[in-house]
Amino acid sequence: MKFIKNMKKRSGLVLFSSGLILIIALVIFLRLQRSSNIYVVKRDNFESVITCKGEMQSEKAVLINFPDILGDRSLSIYQLQIKDLVPEGMVVKKGDYVALLDEGRIKELAQQNTESLQKASAAFTDAKLDSAVSLSTSRDDMEQLEFDLKYKKIDVEQSVYDSPANQRMTQISYDRTARLLESKRRSYRMQQNEFRIRCSRRERQYNEYNEMDEKYKLALLATRITAPSDGMVIYARKWGGRKTKIDDYVNLWDPAIATLPDLHNLVSETYVEEIYISKIHVGDSVRVHIDALKNKEILASIAKISNIGQDMTGFDSNVFKLSIKLSGDISKLKPSMTTGNEIIIGKKANALVIPLPCLFTDNGSQFVYLKESGKILKRRVKTGEKNDKVIIILSGLKEKDRILTSEPENQKI
Repeated sequence: MKFIKNMKKRSGLVLFSSGLILIIALVIFLRLQRSSNIYVVKRDNFESVITCKGEMQSEKAVLINFPDILGDRSLSIYQLQIKDLVPEGMVVKKGDYVALLDEGRIKELAQQNTESLQKASAAFTDAKLDSAVSLSTSRDDMEQLEFDLKYKKIDVEQSVYDSPANQRMTQISYDRTARLLESKRRSYRMQQNEFRIRCSRRERQYNEYNEMDEKYKLALLATRITAPSDGMVIYARKWGGRKTKIDDYVNLWDPAIATLPDLHNLVSETYVEEIYISKIHVGDSVRVHIDALKNKEILASIAKISNIGQDMTGFDSNVFKLSIKLSGDISKLKPSMTTGNEIIIGKKANALVIPLPCLFTDNGSQFVYLKESGKILKRRVKTGEKNDKVIIILSGLKEKDRILTSEPENQKI
C-alpha cells in the first residue's frame, strides 16, 4: 500500500511539472509571437531600384538568316515556312545542319520554269530552222538571177549587130533582171535582220529561263540551312519578344532564324516601361541575379538604352530595351538564362525606413500602428521614396519607435 501511495505522489508531481512547463512554453511562445509582429524603426542606407526580368544574350553573334539567294525578286519567293529546327542550345560546327525551309513553293515555281524553258528551247530551235530554210531559198533565188544576168549581159553585148529595137529590148531585159536581183538582195538583207532579231529574242528568252532554272536549283539547295561558323544555336526573337519556332515564316524583311552567340561577350537584355526610362542612364549600376545559378549575384552596369520604345505583350505601356553589361566571372553563364535585374537609380545614406507591410492607407492618408507605453496608437506619417522592400519616412516617426507589421486584432486603438 505504501508503495502504491508513493507511486501516486510521483505521478502527480510529474503531471504538475509537465503542466507548468507547458504553461511557461505557451507564455514564451505568445511573447515571441507578439514581438515578431513588432518592427523597431531604424536608420539604414536606402536604394531606389527598378526591378525587371531579363535574359542573357551575346553582344556579338553570327546571324543565321533567310538565304540571300531566296531574296532574289526574279524568283518570286516572298517568304518560306520553317519546317525543321535543331534544338536550341545545340553546339554545331561550321557547315552543320541547322534548319530546313519548305521546298514546296520553290519546286512548284521550278516546274513551271522548266515547262517554259522547254517551250523556249523549242521556239528557239524553230526560229533557227526557219531562218536557215528561208535564207537558203533566198540565196538560191539570187544565185539563179545572177546566173541569168550573166547570160543577159552576153545578149546585150551581142545585140550590137541587131536592129536598134532588138538592142533596146535586150537592154531592157538585162535591166529588169538586174533590178530584180537588187530587189532580192535587199529582201535577203531584210530577212537576215528579221530572223536575227527573232532568233535573238528566242535565244534571250531561252537564256532567261535557263538562268532561272539554275537559280531554282540553287534555291532548293539553300532551303537546307547550315551553320556559317562554330557555335551554340540560339533561336532568334521575332517582333514582340517571341522566339522563332517551327512553322514560322521568314523573309527578307524578317530574315532571322537563329544566332551563334559569342559566349565571351554576354549581356542581360531587358525591357523597362516608358514611365521609368527618364530615371535610367547609361552607366547606372545594376545587380543581376542569375536564376539558374541559385540567384547568383553579379555586379553590372547599363551599357545601352534603345532610342525608340516598342509595344510588347505583357506590358501596359511601351517599353524600352536595355543592354546590361556584366562584370566579373561569367564563365558559367549561357545565352537565354533568365535574370533578375535591380537597376539602382538612387541612393540615400542614413535614411529613416520601415518595411512596406508596416505602412497602411485610409482614404489617401498614410499611417502606422505605433506601440507606445503598452498601447497601440494610430500615427500618421509622411513618406518619401520607396523600393520593393522599404519606404522612407520623412515625418511622424523617430528611431527606435516600435510599430506593428500587421493590423492589430481585437484591440482598442
